Amino acid sequence: MRPALVLLALLAALPLQAKRIYSYTDENGVVHFSDSKPKDAAVPVKEQLVDVDPTQRVLLRESGPKDDRRYSLWNGYGGPVEVLISFESQSNVISEPPLPTSVVIPGERTTPVLTVQPLDPRLGWAYQFQYRYVPGNPAAQHNEQAVYRLPYDGNSAVHVHQAFGGKFSHTAAENYHAVDFALDIGTPIYAARGGVVMSVERDFHEAGTDMRRFGDRANHIRIVHDDGTMAVYAHLELESALVGVGDTVRVGQHIANSGNTGFSSGPHLHFVVQRNAGGALVSVPFQFTVNGKRVTPTEGAVLGGLLLESE
Repeated sequence: MRPALVLLALLAALPLQAKRIYSYTDENGVVHFSDSKPKDAAVPVKEQLVDVDPTQRVLLRESGPKDDRRYSLWNGYGGPVEVLISFESQSNVISEPPLPTSVVIPGERTTPVLTVQPLDPRLGWAYQFQYRYVPGNPAAQHNEQAVYRLPYDGNSAVHVHQAFGGKFSHTAAENYHAVDFALDIGTPIYAARGGVVMSVERDFHEAGTDMRRFGDRANHIRIVHDDGTMAVYAHLELESALVGVGDTVRVGQHIANSGNTGFSSGPHLHFVVQRNAGGALVSVPFQFTVNGKRVTPTEGAVLGGLLLESE
């Protein structure tokens, strides 16, 4: 009997993103559409932003005969992810490894994760399983001596609008130790610490304070450091990312521009350092090195230039 198979990914619903679509009408009245700007059109070209599905970075692959099903996962992130797998229901089946389980998949690699077989092939059998994934390796431990430069031009004095434990949006564990800098749209953003680009979102164009609508719609870059922690630079300007998945980034490298996308009440940069605490992301405290001094960011402080203290 062929098993009833349902794959349930326990992930937040993937948001729609914006993409530029170009169109023009030729001399025969035919309308042409393209995702790249036509270079040889003899008539005016219209440009608009449309919603498209984002790239799915972790993909399930299935193989093998029906009584020996093999499952692998492709990790399209530029760094490791932890995948947690469990049965939703099972009848007369055996799996290898036994579920529940978790596995760490290296970046940009396909890894076998599960084999399912009937315990007694003479009887009916069925199963459902679910998986979810979390960026990062759960073995990562933050290097408290790591140096973080300001993620913008250090000669500019910039206000900290929200710091660790900010009441507006820094209450959950994954963002508790985040910092929001008041930066105009288009301000160059630099890597605060070197590493490898894990993921890039660059096609969002809207912002607002409706969490349901905008909570997952911030353009951002995630960079994994040599200790396994990850820096996230969020609310970036539309299509401003200058790096791609798998790129090695040096400290101080221009990676994108500040913007106002996603859950945001105004232009700013959201910066946070996270680690995978074993099935969940948590943020970690850190200090910036400003004018040769290690500084803990606080709400209302001015960082950069010659100013270090609250105004």
